[in-house]
Amino acid sequence: MFLPLILAAALADDKPELLVVGLHLPELMGDAANDAADRAVESLERGGTIHALGPLDVSRRIQGREALVLEAFGLGAGRQKLKDAQLLYDRANVEEALPEVEEAVALLQRGMAVSTSSRELTDSYILLGMIRVALGEDKGASSAFRKAAALDVGRELDAVNFPPHVIELYDGARSDIVKKSPATVHVQTSVGARVFLDGKDLGQAPVESMRVVPGEHYLLVRAAGGASRFEQLAITAGENRVVDVALESQGLGVALADNPGRSRQVKDLYRALGEYDDKTTILIAGALPGGQVGAQLYAPLSGNFSRAVTAEAGDDALGSLLDLLPTVGGYLSDRGDVRTDRVGAQVLPLDVGANPVLAGLLYDPPSLTPVAPPPVVEKAGVPWWVWAGSGAVLAGAGTAVAVVLSADETPATEATDQGSIVFGPMP
Repeated sequence: MFLPLILAAALADDKPELLVVGLHLPELMGDAANDAADRAVESLERGGTIHALGPLDVSRRIQGREALVLEAFGLGAGRQKLKDAQLLYDRANVEEALPEVEEAVALLQRGMAVSTSSRELTDSYILLGMIRVALGEDKGASSAFRKAAALDVGRELDAVNFPPHVIELYDGARSDIVKKSPATVHVQTSVGARVFLDGKDLGQAPVESMRVVPGEHYLLVRAAGGASRFEQLAITAGENRVVDVALESQGLGVALADNPGRSRQVKDLYRALGEYDDKTTILIAGALPGGQVGAQLYAPLSGNFSRAVTAEAGDDALGSLLDLLPTVGGYLSDRGDVRTDRVGAQVLPLDVGANPVLAGLLYDPPSLTPVAPPPVVEKAGVPWWVWAGSGAVLAGAGTAVAVVLSADETPATEATDQGSIVFGPMP
């Protein structure tokens, strides 16, 4: 009978899924990095209990939202600090708000290495200036306002949301910048690489004779395949600056020097990915400081990271890492979450810039042919999803049923080579 076969196939394939988005191994580039990701998928599936999805499958799931993932990764922590600082300021806790907004500035500056939005950084400088005003530090306020104006010289503060003294200081700082002689910047790099200054897309390199106001600016250059380079520029009045950019492999930023900072970067990166595929657990794996390799899971469904498994890298870091994957894959529950007895508190301090596969998925996603949804056939007021062709059909839900319609639309009890397979709600 056809229906039992369909249901049996569905049950047989009902395995928890695990996303593989590349490995953080700095020695692997190009085809070698892609081959390593494929081997990771094979290693995870070898036990027969997990359905591992490779980078192309991941790309299909986040298609069109790559920029959102990058912004969530680069700016997420800074955005939260900015909100915290704003809340403290609104409650008149200005002394407590000061270190929060200063940390927000530092985080958002680093976030410009992957983001193409400077709005939050500009906002943080303006809030820093307002806090300095509240503390009676007008000189420090003017300095913060000049940095904000350098990022967005056309921005004005409205009298509804800002007090008169703040507007006066801000307008004075902006006027000082505008009065100075503008600088000219030329960006030279690989042909075809895209150039962003303070989050603004300037098109493909080379970029010649770009006029900018003096001050701090943030240059990001990206090329196909995920190679990029980020530089913070201090531009002086009247300067004629030639910036010759040598692209690097660190497409997702440069890892911080300390392990806590690296762990925070990894946590921000995988949480950002999880925002746009919030039901499927993700593999985190790569090289660790001190000659080790490690692997763990992140489950967006619960927000949990698993315990990490580690080993000595030895002479074959990739081989040592692949040997760990069946163990960490066993931490996945039947429902696709991290098992409750395998939840961990620590996040591996990997190098976020050493995963060219993930960088390529986000910066230079592969061209994927959109899959059109199947047509809907109305029959006796009940919508039916129709599948025409050969191969297994999985109903995918407990309330679904699969049947075969023959040419005269009479439900058949056995599979035939005529008609279409349909599935829909249980009558």
